[in-house]
This record gives sequence, structure tokens and C-alpha cells, in this order.
Amino acid sequence: FSGKHSQQTLSIPTLIMRLFVLSLCCLQLALLASAVKEDEELFDWQEFHLTIENPQAAATVRHYVNARDFLVANENHLGYTESVVVPPQEVIGFMAFLGNLQVKYEILEKDVGGMLLRARLENKLSARAFNNDPSTYFAQSSEIYTWMEGLVSQNSGVASLVSIGRSYEGRNLRVLRLNMNGGSNKPVIFIDAAIHAREWLAPATLNYIVKQLINDYKAGNSEVRTLMNKFDWHFMPVVNPDGYDYTFRSSSTRYWRKTRKPYRFAYGADPNRNFDFMFGGPGTSNNPSSDIYHGPNAFSEPETKALSDYLTGIRNQLQQGMYISFHTYGQWWLTPPGYTRSLPSDHTEMMRVGNAAAAAIRAVSGQNFRVGQPANVGLYEAAGGSYDWVKYRLGVKYSFTPELRPYYNGSLSGFSPSAREIPNSGKEIYQAVKAVVKEIM
Repeated sequence: FSGKHSQQTLSIPTLIMRLFVLSLCCLQLALLASAVKEDEELFDWQEFHLTIENPQAAATVRHYVNARDFLVANENHLGYTESVVVPPQEVIGFMAFLGNLQVKYEILEKDVGGMLLRARLENKLSARAFNNDPSTYFAQSSEIYTWMEGLVSQNSGVASLVSIGRSYEGRNLRVLRLNMNGGSNKPVIFIDAAIHAREWLAPATLNYIVKQLINDYKAGNSEVRTLMNKFDWHFMPVVNPDGYDYTFRSSSTRYWRKTRKPYRFAYGADPNRNFDFMFGGPGTSNNPSSDIYHGPNAFSEPETKALSDYLTGIRNQLQQGMYISFHTYGQWWLTPPGYTRSLPSDHTEMMRVGNAAAAAIRAVSGQNFRVGQPANVGLYEAAGGSYDWVKYRLGVKYSFTPELRPYYNGSLSGFSPSAREIPNSGKEIYQAVKAVVKEIM
């Protein structure tokens, strides 16, 4: 730029800098707007259950939903049979859109916010009725840790609580260890939960099992005493405490799935796509706004890094034992690998042990749990998961991911069961865990 107007004309570097500052302001406004929406209670939001019969319509629906502020039960399923939660001002337009595409739908819930409010009130009543025992209600991470501290004080010498790191927001990552008859080189049974934030029944079920194991051991139950004397038991109730606690904030955050580390215009990565085995493979996304965003690199999330470091540290003992990661929902007992449909060389053995879990569950509750690799039993391929990493990187033969009750129907409500389901889930999964551990003794 030159000439008599040069004093009024912005130089290119100055213009670029001002555009950069403007973009930062827009980002701050976008994040502020998002923060306001976090307190929305979803009253009169409606849940649509879609059945889509061709890939072209599926792609059109995906584009439409992703361009709007809708909630989706499972991004891997969107476009075939899935549930979408729609704000009231968008309902009529969405119905017209589906009608034009000739997509079949059913309205499962006409007031998602009201349904979630009733569930929260019921959960509070359950907490009060059972003296804030996190094996009987859906508790936040700090409440679970306080309860476990009490277990340690009541069972000194055999129970300990270990801090293995900090989450992105600074929450403690803790593992409860039960080593009933001492010894430092016993085979390890490691069970974790709440890798995905919204899956409340998973940590509650884990807590139920911890309490039952301790009570049955003290009562002299011969089966439990054998299992607990043979193995060193490690429990991590909340792998993703930032995301998990965030789901307690309001109805609009209830179905949050990822961590809470910020990425560009979005928050969080899917921790169960963030492990260093087949990272970035099938069933993942490189879009930070996606529920299945794998993160910028393996172990980018401090939570997965801390868990992987801890498991690596007990690798030799874990190879002689078992890794189990509780998820919800759908009633599957999943065997690895999750990233492919191809059967592994030890498929028959993994099915044998998994079927023992399913049989134990049927004997207790009559519920049917399907056994096998995710993509072969009605789910989808998903790479970068914890149980694949444990099996194929750490060399732990027996690695499983149970998807707890209820039976999968594509609805978001499956992630928010009544607190009354905790003992039902706890009883059946307790028997399943004992069954699979007995199979490897």
C-alpha cells in the first residue's frame, strides 16, 4: 500500500492480526453460548426412534442432524436404527424432513427433560434411603471415593486406595485394591467403569460388586474366599471423572460421553477410542465435535494415559488374570478384537469364557447377554478401545467389555435407568464376574 491514503489503509499483517483477534472473540462467544445451554433442562424435547432403510437416506439424515443442536444416542448407529432427541421448536420441521425422505419413525418420549427430572429425584430418594451408599444410587466421583475411603478404614490391611494420576480438570484418578491374604505377585483381576461419562449404571454396578465381595468374604463364603485369596483385585470406578461428573450438571449434559479437555471449537475425546492399538481405525472420527473423536493422538487424554501407565506397571500379574471394562448399555459380553469382524486365533476360548458369564446371568435373572465381538453381535467395529489395547499391547489373554442392562433398543433412555436397576444389575454381573474368573483358575 502506498500513496496519500497509506496512513488510513491497514497493512496486511495488521489486517491478519485483527482478523485473528476477531476469530478469538467469536470462539469465546461460541463457548459462552455453549455454557449457557449446559443448564438447559430439555423440557418438551422429544425422542425420535428412526428406522432408515438405505445408505443415501442415512447420509442425508446424518447431515441434517449434525447441522442442528440435536442429541444422538450413538453416533456409530446414526442413519440406520437410532434415536435422536429434538428441541420443541424443531419437531415439526424434523417430522416434515423425515416424511419427505420416507423415513419411518416413532416418538419414544415427548418430554425428555421431565423424564430425566423424575429420574434425578428418584436417585436422590434412593441415596437418602440407603445412607448415601454408592452401591445403591448413582453417585458422583467424590462421593464414590469418600465411600471407598470408608471401606479402606473398615478393612485395613487388606484394602487400599491408590491415586494413579489426575484428570484434565484436576480430579483424582483412584484405584481400590483388595488383597485379602497378602502377597505382591498374585494374578490381578482389574475392573474399571465410566470410561464413557453417561454410563452411570457401570460404576454403580462395580460398587455393588466391591461391597458384595467384601461382605461375602467376611461371611465365610467358600467360593468368594477362594477367588479373593487367589487373585489381587483392583477396581477403578470412574476412569473419566470430568465427563462423568459433568453429566450430573443438568438434563442437557446428562448424555455427555467424552472427556472434558478442550479441542478447537469442541470439548473432549472419546477415551475408548484413545488407546494405542489401531488408533484412528474403524468406528472413530477425527472431528473434535464427534462423540467418537479419537483425540489428536493416542493417550492424549490424561485419564487414558494414567490408566495405561498403571496397567503397564502390573502387566505381569495382569497377564495371569483378567481385565474387565464395564460399559452400558445393551446386554452384551464383548470379546476382542473390537476393531474388526475377523475372528482371532483364540476365538473359541474367549467364547467359552464369555458364555460362562452369559449362563451365570441367565441363572440369576433370566436376562440374555449376547457374547462375541462387537461387529458380529449387532454392534459395530470400534478401534482404539481399552480392552483391545490390554489384550494386544499388554498380552493379557482374558480381556472383556460387558455392556450392562437394559437390552439395546437404540434409545437414549437406556443410558439413564432407574436407580432401582442397580441391585438387579449388580446381582447378575456379580455372578458373571465370579463365573469368568473361575473359568481361568
